[in-house]
Amino acid sequence: MPAAHETAEIREKRPPRGGHAPGTFWFYNNWDFNALGTIYRQRTAEDIFESFARRIAAPIGMEDFSAADGRYAPSPVSQHPAYPFRLSARDLARFGVLFANGGSWDGRQVVPAAWVRESTTSHSETDRPARGYGYMWWTLPEDGFGKGAALASGYGGQLLAIVPDKRLVMVQTAESGSSRKGTRTRDFIDMLRRIAASAP
Repeated sequence: MPAAHETAEIREKRPPRGGHAPGTFWFYNNWDFNALGTIYRQRTAEDIFESFARRIAAPIGMEDFSAADGRYAPSPVSQHPAYPFRLSARDLARFGVLFANGGSWDGRQVVPAAWVRESTTSHSETDRPARGYGYMWWTLPEDGFGKGAALASGYGGQLLAIVPDKRLVMVQTAESGSSRKGTRTRDFIDMLRRIAASAP
């Protein structure tokens, strides 16, 4: 289905609705993310960005994020707006450490450990070699990365990888609107693999 904030590539490659039998085809898209945001706001009656600031950013000591760093991006093609927000590299790294530690920060369980495990476990086979898909996390193969390794990939080259077995978190940010998109995802993963292999 058409979604707010999707790229031209997704619009061009998206198969027609009903073009594949359920469970036989996987396609990355923004609709799921956006619908989840609508569900969250309806079920909690909370603003996503204020909720993130209070429930995640403050408990783990993010230094730069405020609720004003997020925005809703409505579109006439869908009832579900996108909700992009910006994180500095150090704040994104803190989020990675939170997930690499099973949702725990300084002895406090900020995100349920069961959710961290479930969301970073592959539930879908994808069109990307050796990568599955969990709940908004790409999963990385245990061979070379260990159990629970995962990658979050955002628009324009924003990347966060966690490798819990190596106590490793790696981040890439890129300036929004810049012609420089940063390292391509496959190159980022190759670099991560080399770093993980050299880590004790």
